[in-house]
Amino acid sequence: MKKVSFILLSALFLAGPAWAQRVCATMEALDRIEAENPEVSEQMRRIEQFTQQYVQQMRNPKGLQTLADEVYTIPVVVHVVYRTDAENITTSQIQSQLNVLNKDFRRLNADYGNTPSEFAGRVADAKIEFALAKVSPGGKPTSGITRTKTTRTSFSSDDRVKSTAQGGRNAWPADKYLNIWVCKLSGGLLGYAQFPGGPASTDGVVINYTAFGTNGTAAAPFNKGRTATHEVGHYLNLRHIWGDGGCGASDYVSDTPDDDGPNYGCPSHPISSCGVRSMFMNYMDYVDDACMYMFTTGQKTRMRAVLAAGGARGSLVGNAGGGSSNTPTYCASQGNSTADEWLNRVKVGSINKLSGDNGGYVDFTTTSANLTKGNSYSLTLTPAWSGTVYGEGYAAWIDYNQDGDFDDSGERVYSRSSTTATSVTGSFVVPSGAKTGSTRMRVAMKYNGTPQPCESFAYGEVEDYTVVIGTGGTRSAEATAEPVVRYYPNPARESLTMEVTLPDEGTPGMATPLAVEVFNTSGQRVDAFTWTAPTGQSVRTIDIQAWPAGLYLIRMEGDRLRTTERITVVK
Repeated sequence: MKKVSFILLSALFLAGPAWAQRVCATMEALDRIEAENPEVSEQMRRIEQFTQQYVQQMRNPKGLQTLADEVYTIPVVVHVVYRTDAENITTSQIQSQLNVLNKDFRRLNADYGNTPSEFAGRVADAKIEFALAKVSPGGKPTSGITRTKTTRTSFSSDDRVKSTAQGGRNAWPADKYLNIWVCKLSGGLLGYAQFPGGPASTDGVVINYTAFGTNGTAAAPFNKGRTATHEVGHYLNLRHIWGDGGCGASDYVSDTPDDDGPNYGCPSHPISSCGVRSMFMNYMDYVDDACMYMFTTGQKTRMRAVLAAGGARGSLVGNAGGGSSNTPTYCASQGNSTADEWLNRVKVGSINKLSGDNGGYVDFTTTSANLTKGNSYSLTLTPAWSGTVYGEGYAAWIDYNQDGDFDDSGERVYSRSSTTATSVTGSFVVPSGAKTGSTRMRVAMKYNGTPQPCESFAYGEVEDYTVVIGTGGTRSAEATAEPVVRYYPNPARESLTMEVTLPDEGTPGMATPLAVEVFNTSGQRVDAFTWTAPTGQSVRTIDIQAWPAGLYLIRMEGDRLRTTERITVVK
């Protein structure tokens, strides 16, 4: 029997040991919120009307392609509410969850290739990314993580975890941040979310600390971060794929097949429901983490509707509290003592860094080397000892796809088990699928063992560098770096600075005409000019005092680049 009724499931949880099945309380929370706040139903009706209009607009082949292609970045604050040390999850575990969200919502998850052929054409890159907040509501620098000690043994779906007065933690402004609470949830509950349109004071997502991220307290079969993917889907206005009813119910998405209820565990394709094949591998079903790995194009459009200008969550995009998708946050790693040994020299490409003892970790990301796809490079690591020569293990990683971690296939470019050699050397080939541009390289030396990329260990050292991946050809490696465009400050008030860095294309000083156009959210052009920028870095400041407050798209085009960026003007 494929399905299990909600009544039977609840009875099993009460009568005996909890089954390892997904339990999401989003719809129960919605029922409570609508009962307590009658105006929410009308607000959600208006949001749905806007969403359907947006969906129709995106179906128009002459629609707003620029908006359809824009990558939205959402600032995130994670509120850890804990009673025991185990519930106070590590920063590494939190970052592992952000990494999963960024992979799942960008179709960068390796397992999306498992999608059955009949659904493969529907798998979508939602072009939505997530970054821990860099600026607090008070304008101060922040890690994007809060930690609150509580006396409560657990929480439920009643939103008490979102209230400082009730043992939880108050939300940060919901129009500027995605609030995620991580705590101990009772009754087998994995998580729940609030749909767009609900009260701001409780807006966000709640996840059980045993179902958050991919390491630490995350427990199988919910240890691959997909609970947060599922709940953030709700937060972005997705319904369960079965429409929370029978075969006639709707999730308001046209390319997800009907289903008569949730699927559990890890089914084998194909299974049928409502006369069609079930899309049980969709993130909005109830299967185990390892068996869900796709959003559809229709779900993508629905989520992007709430983030578009005028959408219910449009104010999140461009908020200064967020990090940049171009500057991912990497997990911490270090040696806790360098009293006896340290990583003394790193050589790869043009990097030849004699660093000495740096106390266990050092950020050398201002030191870089240019690497070319398809080329082979030698890596040499040299240790130093204060006295006795000890056995040391080594490893190096390059974040080839620039997703903020070193977990993907091929990103460990070198490893060596414990040895007393005075230097170790290996080689690697930059894969053709590597993303061009700047990215992180991490090297590590660990006493008596091979280091891992996010590990803290007793003795040894970790160093981070930058490498710039190029495409090769007849140009130099330096010539293959991508152009970089920055706008600051963002939000801006009276003036806006545009900074463009153009790589050397073989003719130093070559000038590139750039056509710049500025559009408001109604699609009206409010400014346009041509800027001729030479090779290297160029800066231009424009007066925006006449621009009304709001969101704007700046499109810059030239022979060597084409970008569209979103900025916010405040008054």
